[in-house]
Amino acid sequence: MEHFNNLKSKFPDKIKEVRGKGLLTAFEMFDDPKLDGHKVSLELLKQNIYAKETHKTTIRIAPSLTINAVQIDQIAEAINSVIAGL
Repeated sequence: MEHFNNLKSKFPDKIKEVRGKGLLTAFEMFDDPKLDGHKVSLELLKQNIYAKETHKTTIRIAPSLTINAVQIDQIAEAINSVIAGL
């Protein structure tokens, strides 16, 4: 959640809300045509991160239970680069 909260602080014009419990996390973008959740999920998939968009503005992340801290950092870095490119 710390990574998602940092993303919200870094991109206050793009990230509306972050939420999660355990490893199940999500972030919601503002409803803006340039902030397309499907595009974000496809860009993350290109970086080997499976994410699912919901209602066009919410991106859900549900990593495996065997994920380690380094992999979590890699996911956060990938999300950061994709959001920065919007």
